[in-house]
Amino acid sequence: MKLSYRDRIVILIAIIVVIFGLGIFLLIKPAWQKLNKSKEDLETLNTEWDAKLLEFDRIPARQENIQQRYEEGKKLATEFTDEMSSVELDKFLRDQFINTQQNIDDEVAVKGNFDITDAGTSSLSYYYYAPDIVTYPLYESADLDGSLALEAAKKLLDSNILSARAAQTVGSSSSTFTLLINRKDTMDLLDAVKKYAEANKDAMLIESVTLKEADFNENLEEEEEEGGQQAEPETDEDGNPIAPAAKNDEKANTIPDVKKDYTEVTITYRAYYVQAPTKPDVGDKYDKTIWDGEGWRTAAAE
Repeated sequence: MKLSYRDRIVILIAIIVVIFGLGIFLLIKPAWQKLNKSKEDLETLNTEWDAKLLEFDRIPARQENIQQRYEEGKKLATEFTDEMSSVELDKFLRDQFINTQQNIDDEVAVKGNFDITDAGTSSLSYYYYAPDIVTYPLYESADLDGSLALEAAKKLLDSNILSARAAQTVGSSSSTFTLLINRKDTMDLLDAVKKYAEANKDAMLIESVTLKEADFNENLEEEEEEGGQQAEPETDEDGNPIAPAAKNDEKANTIPDVKKDYTEVTITYRAYYVQAPTKPDVGDKYDKTIWDGEGWRTAAAE
């Protein structure tokens, strides 16, 4: 069949349209979709990169915060006693507070066992003052404008906040010992603990002080005279008195049980420990100019 000129033109146009349509669907549309996807990915990556840059800009503040917390922790640890073993604590107490020249001159002596606990833990609660707010019906009726209730709430604010805080657990060890000691040396020993703690910024506490005789046997001679004649001292074969130190008995204890102006004082001492923080490695100082240019991209790729 012979096509006319007009038919050939129509067929040619149809072929061109089909080819153009196929080109759009097979080549141009996928490329366009890929281009749009790339634009979306670029926007997403730019958003993520801006967020990363914001995080990087916060590095100096975080480094400073970590360093500040380290300094605060280190300062806090200095307010507590250095941790000691039971042997070290025994030596510390004897050297600092018991075997002083004054106690040696006054013949202060340790009675019984020197009990020391190994390092453990203790719970430290917050110390705070809770004021008493006295109220009664007429008081409440007098608060016509609510100012009295507001003033009471202000007074209780600190104690309410601190009472809600949990107690902190810290390391500690304790010692209980009994001394045959006079009144002045007792007070000087307790004062020495306080002064040492203040001077060395140590956390230590005298938990209890128990006196066997509250008057330190100051009237011992009068009591003995009222009690009658004292027992005759022991003598050897030649009639010479036997000194207590020379007695050959099982106890071999030369420390008297009763002594004028002295009594047995039992003291419980406790020291508190806090672990000092380890020095953190916060890295080098952050330099935001490293993102300028393209050098960081090459370094990251490698």
